[in-house]
Amino acid sequence: MDWNAKSLTVLGLSTTEVAILSAISESKNVQMIAGQTSLSRTGINHALKGLMAKGLVIAETKGRRKVYSSLSHAELQHKLRKTLEGMEITDKHKKGSKIRISKEDEFIIHIGSKEIIPAYSRIAAENKNERIRAIQHHRAWNRLVDTISPKQLIEFNEAVKKNHLIIDGMLNSGAYDAYKKEIQEDPKKHAEAVRSLEGRMADYTVFSDKFFNYDVEIWIFKTTTLIINWKEEVAIEIINASMTGFIRDMFEFVKAGGEKLDHNKAIRELLNK
Repeated sequence: MDWNAKSLTVLGLSTTEVAILSAISESKNVQMIAGQTSLSRTGINHALKGLMAKGLVIAETKGRRKVYSSLSHAELQHKLRKTLEGMEITDKHKKGSKIRISKEDEFIIHIGSKEIIPAYSRIAAENKNERIRAIQHHRAWNRLVDTISPKQLIEFNEAVKKNHLIIDGMLNSGAYDAYKKEIQEDPKKHAEAVRSLEGRMADYTVFSDKFFNYDVEIWIFKTTTLIINWKEEVAIEIINASMTGFIRDMFEFVKAGGEKLDHNKAIRELLNK
């Protein structure tokens, strides 16, 4: 690998460090490096410590001596890529991205509630008067109410009613007891948000609390699937008829093992207590 390349000046390497890195594309000990570069052993040892701290040199013990080798081109590329990815992850102003496969097919990553809520509202508007499938464990609801404001949550639920979506939903059996507990603990915070769940055209099924016990929920529309992780505030929007059809069939298979429930009646009873 050419450590003298202009593109690598961003690494801030000294001429000594470049000479050493160039010399150890294959493993060498300090004596061998000194023989090849004419640098002093003291200078080489000092430079090697700095290069190892930067992650550009790997040290191994062979027999009684240590040998050193520089990163390959591929290894350096991987290291730089991971560094950039780490910078993106810690960026407070993260934004999602999209991959368009064809005119009909697209995969979009939404990051942060400021992207997820509008994306959901847009998808709901595009699917007016449609039956949609949804799976949400109460754990995902807990994470949701901790992540977004009551106003955003109500907006999220109102989008369902406004667009006349028929919810074919699946909830864990302990969800309503959890709603009740939350309302009792903080009526001002939770009552209005829970009330926004009422009035949906819905066909609800409950499943055991032990299943789907994640901070994730899934919404399956006509040709679009939206998978939301509220803990990480990341959503994956899959606009693909085949993949959505596959997920829809999987939903129907799981639903067959659940128990029917009148969701709106359960919410009314909950709010009247």
